[in-house]
Amino acid sequence: MFEDVRLQGQILGEIATFLGDSYIRPVSIALVIQDLGGTEETFSNVLTRTHMLVHNNDTSKYTLADFKEFYQKIEPEIFKHVNDVIIIKVLNGLASMYIPDLYPIAKHLTTTFQLDNRIPGI
Repeated sequence: MFEDVRLQGQILGEIATFLGDSYIRPVSIALVIQDLGGTEETFSNVLTRTHMLVHNNDTSKYTLADFKEFYQKIEPEIFKHVNDVIIIKVLNGLASMYIPDLYPIAKHLTTTFQLDNRIPGI
């Protein structure tokens, strides 16, 4: 029944869209990683290393560029051409589901991104 992985990805993407998936409130960080072409190992690396970064460093002054560089070092092929919206989506997903201490910086970077890009509704 579920032999086609691409179809499974499509199904999950449609469910996430129906549930209101956005860069501010991602429904699944694993789905974000999969959409980038990552694997379960990619997900684990991103989660573990972000957790270590947040708990061993003062990330309050980190910028989107800092996080983009951080993820590019973890998984160069996956994050090579990723845009700022995806970095924000990863941060918000990790903050809401796995790393609550990341929430303040994720919220700050999201708001700054919205203001810098004149996104309405904030």
